[in-house]
Amino acid sequence: MLGKTLAATLSALLVAGLLLSGCGGSGRGQVVARVGGTSITHAELRAKLAELPPFTQQQFSGPDGLIEFLDRVIEEEVLYQAAKRAGYDRDPMVVRTVEAVQRRSMIQAYYKTEIEGATTVPEEKVVAYYDEHPELFKRPGRVKFRHILVDTRTEARQARNRVIEGQDFASVARKLSKDPGSRDAGGLVGALNKGDSLPSAGMSGAFIASLFDGTVGQVSEPLRSDKGWHIVRIEELSQEGVKPLDEVRARIVDSLMPAETREYYLQMLEQLKSQLNATVNEAAFRKQPRSEEELFTLAQDTEDPYRRLGYYSELVIQFPDGEHAAEAQFMVGFIQAEELGDFDAARKALQRMLDKYPDAELRESAEWMLKNMGKEAPPFDDSDLISSE
Repeated sequence: MLGKTLAATLSALLVAGLLLSGCGGSGRGQVVARVGGTSITHAELRAKLAELPPFTQQQFSGPDGLIEFLDRVIEEEVLYQAAKRAGYDRDPMVVRTVEAVQRRSMIQAYYKTEIEGATTVPEEKVVAYYDEHPELFKRPGRVKFRHILVDTRTEARQARNRVIEGQDFASVARKLSKDPGSRDAGGLVGALNKGDSLPSAGMSGAFIASLFDGTVGQVSEPLRSDKGWHIVRIEELSQEGVKPLDEVRARIVDSLMPAETREYYLQMLEQLKSQLNATVNEAAFRKQPRSEEELFTLAQDTEDPYRRLGYYSELVIQFPDGEHAAEAQFMVGFIQAEELGDFDAARKALQRMLDKYPDAELRESAEWMLKNMGKEAPPFDDSDLISSE
């Protein structure tokens, strides 16, 4: 049995797809190992390593790491050649597995290229989806601004005048603003949505909302907040609304693509079935009706009373006016009475025979059975015998 380390190594190699089928045939680069008649080159080893996930590749970095990885590749190749030499490439189970993997891989590749790769979302569907779902593409109002926070209205006016007279807003903010969160950034505040607040600067939701009435580049009059007085210059401003179609087109296509792919797949599937003349023999899955003669013969040749009762009952149901229908109905009652001891069912079956087939040859037999059913046979009397002497 393979050890845990070897089993884990083989599992990792197989999952990574590192089977070296024909890897020595190219002759590219320096040969770093040989296993039987197979050569492994440095370039091939690097290519195999590149197939691994990035985090796994890191385990084999540097010369020592590559040698360790080469040992694992050699280990896998040794076992592969040993298995082939032992004839496992002809083992029926292995052959079926290889064929199944090849079949599945071909189907997956065909679907990815010929179905998914060929599916497109019509522009009219993109536009219709955009028009019908405006709530999905709302764009909130956003504002980005600089501000200077001071204690009094007078200080705010003085700061504003300095900016109006040409001093750089950011420089004035670094000198005068008392907002520690934005002072070092020249008073710059990151973009906020309409309705947001900025408690650290004393700005309520209403304060931020009022900025949307401003203009980009405009320096505001002094504005009061919970922390003092501000002057604000808007850097960027966008009002709330619906994002333009071009901005959300890719998102809509991604949303509609699965349904379009499914629809295109079903269309292609019907075309392929027609081209390849795919047919279904439904008769192979449905029970074929048996003839009256076949049912009557089966009933006569069957010893088991339950099966015989089933055949006679099926005959009466399928061929109520058939040649053997009256006799079959009589036998249903006879079997239930004489073999199964179900007198109630027998009486119903025999009465049904008399009602439906009043001219049947077995009428008298049916009437006698109804009259005497369940009664003990009369005792045997020797005096009734006529002596031959």
